[in-house]
Amino acid sequence: MARTADHEQRRRQVAEALLRAVGERGLARTTLADVADQAGVSIGLVQSYFRTKSQLLRFGVEYLYKQGENRLRAVGGDGLPVASVRDWVFRAAETLLPLDGERRAELTVWLEFLPTTMSDPEMSRLHRDTTGALVDMFTQALEEARRGGELTPDADARTEAADLVAFVDGLTLHRLVTGGVYSDDAVRAALDTYLDRLLPVPESP
Repeated sequence: MARTADHEQRRRQVAEALLRAVGERGLARTTLADVADQAGVSIGLVQSYFRTKSQLLRFGVEYLYKQGENRLRAVGGDGLPVASVRDWVFRAAETLLPLDGERRAELTVWLEFLPTTMSDPEMSRLHRDTTGALVDMFTQALEEARRGGELTPDADARTEAADLVAFVDGLTLHRLVTGGVYSDDAVRAALDTYLDRLLPVPESP
């Protein structure tokens, strides 16, 4: 058991080093030697876990997605909260946005990785599967919202969930690349406005 734990810790160490290296140098200029330097280990050790840069990159993407999944679970990703569905959707979507230093660093690297999904079938599968799981999760929440009267009966929950994921990705892009009017507060306000339209607060009788 200890040996397995040490193995996983080493892989995590290398993954975090990869993210730091890509964040500093960009994906195209990052080498296995750069990752080894960031991790404070030999390039031979890195290669003992990942024989090629492609294997390392795939592991790095999986690590990023796992970090996002863990944040979602922390706000009730395995079930809806006691409060309104809208409240859960807002807090879940908020975890996907670059609204603190850690998430900004991770999502900056995510933007570097995205172009590889156009040419690497495994990267494409990872991105597609993760996006699909995210859409499924929001679909489940919106179906619950419809049963509770928060979502209009004629709305298609899956279409609305897919649109929400795309909207959050757009906010992420502009927060990281455009800046300016896309401050942290402005991004939160935009998400709030979007959900006001999607899940309006029912009028009091």
